[in-house]
Amino acid sequence: MSEERRRVPRYSAHVKASIKVPGESTALAVMVEDLCVLGCLLESAPTLEVHQECEFALTWKEREFQSAAVVAWKGEQGQVGLEFLNIAPANQEMLKEICADLLMKPLVRLSKDHH
Repeated sequence: MSEERRRVPRYSAHVKASIKVPGESTALAVMVEDLCVLGCLLESAPTLEVHQECEFALTWKEREFQSAAVVAWKGEQGQVGLEFLNIAPANQEMLKEICADLLMKPLVRLSKDHH
């Protein structure tokens, strides 16, 4: 039985983006490690908390992708998983274009011997 929980492919991004938290005056510069059509993995965003809502923005080929997002999880090394919320159809298409330009990550399954 597979341990893979992902519903969609992930893509290696390694691109800069920004996060705007409601009530904060400045945007937080972040590095996107992985990207998919449902969300992304940030290399480090220690000030974000689980369930916190924010605005995600990424510039790609001189166009900007923006989406409301929520922090889905935080890792022990400072990584943050964002889930995109209510993406407009035009933005969804742009996100698919961005992903199509990136290298897909292989699905990783835990072996039956994994402890």
